[in-house]
This record gives sequence, C-alpha cells and structure tokens, in this order.
Amino acid sequence: MKKIIVTGGAGFIGSHLIKKLIDNGAEEILVIDDLSTGKAENIKDFKEVEFLNKKIEEIDNLAEVFSNFEFCYHLAAGVGVQYIMENLSKSLLTNIEGTHKVFEACKKNNIPVLITSTSEIYGTSEEKEWSEETKSLIGPTTKLRWSYAASKMIDEFLALSEFEEGSLNPIVVRLFNIIGPNQLPDFGMVVPKFIDAALNDEPITIHGDGSQSRSFTWVEDVVEYFIKLAEMEAYGEIFNIGQTEEISIKDLAELIIKTTNSNSEIVQITHEEIFGNKFEDPMRRTPNIDKIIKFTGIKPSMGIEDMIKEIVAYKK
Repeated sequence: MKKIIVTGGAGFIGSHLIKKLIDNGAEEILVIDDLSTGKAENIKDFKEVEFLNKKIEEIDNLAEVFSNFEFCYHLAAGVGVQYIMENLSKSLLTNIEGTHKVFEACKKNNIPVLITSTSEIYGTSEEKEWSEETKSLIGPTTKLRWSYAASKMIDEFLALSEFEEGSLNPIVVRLFNIIGPNQLPDFGMVVPKFIDAALNDEPITIHGDGSQSRSFTWVEDVVEYFIKLAEMEAYGEIFNIGQTEEISIKDLAELIIKTTNSNSEIVQITHEEIFGNKFEDPMRRTPNIDKIIKFTGIKPSMGIEDMIKEIVAYKK
C-alpha cells in the first residue's frame, strides 16, 4: 500500500508506525492529529507526510479528505491513565464521535481500517490470561476510570456490527502497555516516568504498594503486527497485542534503578491521593497472544529487561 491515513500519527506509536510504513515503501501518508498527546516534531522529518493539525470531530469533509487513500490506521484516542482522568469527557467524545466519523469516511471511500482498542476493556477480570473471548469485568459508572474502557468497547461493537452488515472492513487490536524509545513520561506513562526519575536520581513514585503487575510490549513489535494484519486483510477479527511476561510495578521500579545505577528511592502514594475516589486499578493485566502469533507467525522480540536497557540507552 502506497497511500495511507494514520490518525494520531504524531504520537508515540503513530510516529513509529509511520517510519516503518515509509521503510516499507509508503509514498503518501496523511496524518490527522490535534497534538493533545502527540508532538509535531515526531513527524517533521518525513517528506511523505501531509499533516492535518485538527481534531477528527472538527473536520466537516472527512470523507473527502480520505478520498484516494488505500488504508486507515485509526490510532487517535486519549492515552494514559492520567490524561484520561484529567480529560474524561474530551476522551469519550474522541473515542466515540471521532471513531464514528472515521468509520463513515472509510465506508464512503471503501477503505479498510485498523482501530486500536485497549486492554482496559477486560477490566478487573481474574482469569489467568485474557484472551480475545475473555468476559469483560469493568467497574461501576461511579468509577470514572472505566469510562475509557466503555468507550473503546463501543468502538469495537460499532466496528464489528458494521462488518457484519458488510459496510466496513475493520481490524481491531487490543494493546497492552506499549513502551519504547521516544515515549513521553507525561500522561501517566509509567516506564518513561520511572526511567527519567532514575536517571536524575529523583524519587520514583509508585501508586499503591506496587504489587499490581503489568506486562509491557515493545513498540516495534506492535507496528510490525499492525502492518502484517493489514497486509493479511484480517477483517472482522480482534487481536490482543502484548507480552505474556509479567512484572510488578515495585519490581519494575527496582529493575530500572538497577539498570540505570541510580540512587533513586521508591516512594509509595495511594491512588486516592492522585485520582480521588473515582479510580480503580486492576491488580494484574496479562494477555493471551496465541491468536496473533498463530495468525501472523510473529512472536514478541524481547523481554522486559532488554526493553528497559534499550530505552535507557536511547535516553542517555
């Protein structure tokens, strides 16, 4: 594919995707991004990129803008727990209204679309591993943290219902804690936040007691999966994209302190002190990735220790 749309393309994952697409021969890439969490400098050196600095919801002629393109990667969304909690209604509108507009523009131009969903939709499921068929267990609406998960579930339902009706060719990917070079520490991104603190010998703040565990996924693996799924025309399918290796947040902080040879100390703070009483935090989050490995033949390329070493080397 030579002519491609990337919404949210100025962000962390989007800019890595654009570089890979260009390396693979893309000749024209339309980036739509309001820079709420992305940065223009992430894409300024790509001559193949046409940049539209707007919110998707504010573009009246989106179908016309999409004309003559071959594929759409729809990444535009609020990112990071901190950003979501500070921009609840804005994130909901972007995820629901913006996605609906993208789907309508894709339908009118017969453009397939890959949409990024989230591991948040599994909520607090206590199953050992979360497969694409794991039942969601999100909290009550009074816990506003789950508004992001609910909005992404609506996106998924909309994509799959349009597919069943024969009007849209979507691919849905659920992302699990993506990390890599050039990720900002803002918006609650735990790994770059911890590394920046460690490199400056500043305290590393963990929320709760740090026993909650996460699995982290290398960004280059993610964009490779994106492109492969698009090439394979995996329409109407949902895929987890993640890593099965778990690490507790406390162990992650200790690993980063060790890797950076830092004098940082670990400080604990409650979730309530940061987010108030509208927040719940899952104790663990680990995907089953058998489906995407079987479908694409691609396995995760590195474990958490090597990922941390790569990011530290980049930041130094």
